Amino acid sequence: MLKLIYKNILARRGRYCWIFIELCLVALISWTVLDEVVVDTYKKVIPTGYDLDRLVTFRLAQKPDTDENAETENLDADRKGEIALGHINRILDRVRSDARVESATFVNDLSPLSGSINVNSIPSGREDDSGYYFIVQFWPGTDFFKTFGITDANTGKVYEETSMSGRDLIISKSIADYLFPGENAVGRFLEENDKDHNPEKFSGIVGVVNDVIYRPDLAITPITYKTRKIRDIIRNGGITTIKPVMRLKPGVDVNRFIEDFSPVVAKELRSGDIYSHSLRSFKEMNDTMSRDMNNQDFISMSVALFFFVNILLCMVGTFYLQTRKRSEETGVMRTFGASRGFIVREMLGEGVIITTLAWILGCGLYWLYIKDEGLEQLAYSFGDAPSAIMLQMTPTWIDDFTIHFAIVSLIIYAIMLVCVLLGIYIPARKIALINPVDALRDE
Repeated sequence: MLKLIYKNILARRGRYCWIFIELCLVALISWTVLDEVVVDTYKKVIPTGYDLDRLVTFRLAQKPDTDENAETENLDADRKGEIALGHINRILDRVRSDARVESATFVNDLSPLSGSINVNSIPSGREDDSGYYFIVQFWPGTDFFKTFGITDANTGKVYEETSMSGRDLIISKSIADYLFPGENAVGRFLEENDKDHNPEKFSGIVGVVNDVIYRPDLAITPITYKTRKIRDIIRNGGITTIKPVMRLKPGVDVNRFIEDFSPVVAKELRSGDIYSHSLRSFKEMNDTMSRDMNNQDFISMSVALFFFVNILLCMVGTFYLQTRKRSEETGVMRTFGASRGFIVREMLGEGVIITTLAWILGCGLYWLYIKDEGLEQLAYSFGDAPSAIMLQMTPTWIDDFTIHFAIVSLIIYAIMLVCVLLGIYIPARKIALINPVDALRDE
């Protein structure tokens, strides 16, 4: 059969030449249209790494010009922080007393799903590296990891916070694997591989947790968790930067909880001159932050849908008409004893070979274009942080050029092959049923 397929393609090289060029263009255009859709779709299905669906938060504010403000105005930062911490704890105690709440903590603007971002370079000691990690801040002893449901990288259970000094930190698994591959990072120092770093300023690693997504547009994110001091509660924006976070018990309906608990937040959750407002779920915050990305996804999906409905249907139509014209050839083959199944398989084989060759050439040209333009890193990293660090630290295929290119190319190949085979099979099955006498009547 392969010899017959080769002869048929060679005999129809004039017709197949134009079809081959069309398929090459389809492969090229498919890459520009489909790549972003595939990547964005994959990002949406990556687990966040923490208990997104069970988290609820609200904001804190401080009444201006109160007697308590006047009394604390001349106090030092540590004392002001202790007073603010007392108010926050009283509010959290009221939150924890609700039967539907499993645990509660408070965070600042450097926490998951926050608008603020703080990045720092990876002190790997390698001259060719310029990678970054993200910083999340928390106050020790406040059930931060328990509330967020961030798990220990070794046990898979919710991380149990250990005692930490001022320079100690907890790192995500991606950083640990990058800096100390195959070794236990606990007890090591974040900067120990950097010979130029001052040993007196080394940061001790006291724990390793599984990776989480800091923001929905960043995919998996290398993170270090650093502690804050009590006096920092009122610094860098004051009490308005503090957000209590609640983790609801399994089975609690988040929307119903927000509806019932919103009046409590608005009227009862207050202490001293601090009051609460704006109860909302983390799921809503995630959807809000994803809005721009979702809008871009909608545009990309619309363009992709328009392309595939028009261009790929054109492919189906081209092969449909091409195959319909081969009824006389089918009659000759039937006269010489060819079965109907043999005829259909032979025509499908031609389509597979033409599509495969066109796909290889089209994707090969796109590969050369990417290399020529210096886009060999199909970057989906944040800001100025090069995607090379993501390639080495995060277990996602979208930042690995070879895997990325292979996956998207195979998806394009599958779509092209389905369209071509569909365009061939429908008419081939019909003309294979034609009586040889009817097919050769005009001969």
